[in-house]
Amino acid sequence: MSDAPYTFGPFVFDPAGGMLRREGEPVAVGQRALALLELLLRAGGEPVSKDALMEGAWGGLIVEEANLSVQIAHLRKILGKAPNGSEWIITVPRFGYRLLLWQTSDAVSAHPVPLLAVLPFGDLSGDAGDAYFAEGIVEDITAALSRFKNLAVIARSAFPSAPGAAQSRIETARKLDVRYLLEGSVRRREQSVRVGVRLIDTGMHTHLWAGTFDGDMAHLFEFQDSLAAAVIGIVEPELRKAEIARASRKHPGDLGAYDLYLKALPHFRGTSPDDRRQAIELLEQAVERDPGFATAVAHAAWAYERQDTFGSGMTGTERRRSLELAEKALETGFDDPLVVAICALVFLNVGGAVERSLAMLSQAQAANPNNPTILSLSAFANVMAGDLAVGRDCFLRALRISPNALENYELLVGVALSYLLDGEFEESLGWSRQSLAINGGWLGAYWALAAGLAHLDRMAEAAAVIATLRQKAPDLRVADLQRIGGRYASRFGLVIEGVRKAGLPD
Repeated sequence: MSDAPYTFGPFVFDPAGGMLRREGEPVAVGQRALALLELLLRAGGEPVSKDALMEGAWGGLIVEEANLSVQIAHLRKILGKAPNGSEWIITVPRFGYRLLLWQTSDAVSAHPVPLLAVLPFGDLSGDAGDAYFAEGIVEDITAALSRFKNLAVIARSAFPSAPGAAQSRIETARKLDVRYLLEGSVRRREQSVRVGVRLIDTGMHTHLWAGTFDGDMAHLFEFQDSLAAAVIGIVEPELRKAEIARASRKHPGDLGAYDLYLKALPHFRGTSPDDRRQAIELLEQAVERDPGFATAVAHAAWAYERQDTFGSGMTGTERRRSLELAEKALETGFDDPLVVAICALVFLNVGGAVERSLAMLSQAQAANPNNPTILSLSAFANVMAGDLAVGRDCFLRALRISPNALENYELLVGVALSYLLDGEFEESLGWSRQSLAINGGWLGAYWALAAGLAHLDRMAEAAAVIATLRQKAPDLRVADLQRIGGRYASRFGLVIEGVRKAGLPD
């Protein structure tokens, strides 16, 4: 075994001297805890079983598993939080523990999620009695953002709040490696209130987004809730876009698991077979780089599933790999609502587990009700196999709170399907057309539109849509939609009947 020092985050562990240091200063750690830390470090971020940890730390003595739990809890307390806000030592359910190896360089970082600070909002009303309102807004927004596991929200107390301290805040952010600042102002006049919010990229020193929201003090709490939801619905997609752009500027040799995941997202949302192939390749690389990065593992499972839903289908090997990745993602991402929701979709579409999927999606939505992706997945599952009204409401809420999300063309088709499968064919047409206006390559919008037109006996229009669809996907057949629809409720038969009537070959 090597006795070279191990570095992770602000820590250096010297196995030869049996010493842990934080930013150069010695840290008092007990012998057992130090032995456990060394075993986790030597594993290089891979999970270590409870048996192996107990054998290594207690030297063959017979001890209760509770002793291991006590020492791990002690070690977690000493290490504090990792830069992404999680524990350094992650529990691997039914197995053991793994150490999050967070480095200071993006080139070797496991998954450097962006750090964001929500700063105190300025009160422009001139009334000190209104300070509670600005503070309440900040607390609501911070709490909502903290539910996103791929974003770390740090304490705003680290930043200067004095007027005119903008440059000082930027400098502080850079020192703390905070990529984004969310700041704002509140102005109250009698019963009216206006809140301005700005999202700043500290590296580029640019505004990514700015917006204003007007409300009524007579409905204070309702306004605070709606404001927090609106800000989160806009900010989260804007951060994703900024992070994708950042990853695209990096040299391939500098890409860590998180960057590979970001580079995969545009391909993941693409409509071509080449896009789907590249998404799978990049996400599999991310999984190989860090198998504990649950978001990337879940997206890899989902990328295979999309071969079936939006492509020519999965092979048996791909089907097994999709389910394997979904189960693996839950091992470390069981407490991440987005991971739970993605895995639920895979279990529904690949494994046919309707009840398990709907239960998981309900759990995920309760944990993070403002995540547009969770809302859209819950909506899709309910429209296809659950409660149509619940599904439609989820789709509409996702569109309302996140008007700039990358996947909105899919959400619009979802609304169209909810009306189509409910027999409201005329209402479905406009939603399909909106989707096509955003992304003319999205095949689902074509067959939804064609089916709706056919059920309204507008056969010339329906045939024209099918002709365009066949230009884009010459090999698409009714059998492909039957393969997709076979895993859902019988209501999907309306789609099959409609596209066949519109002229799609069997």
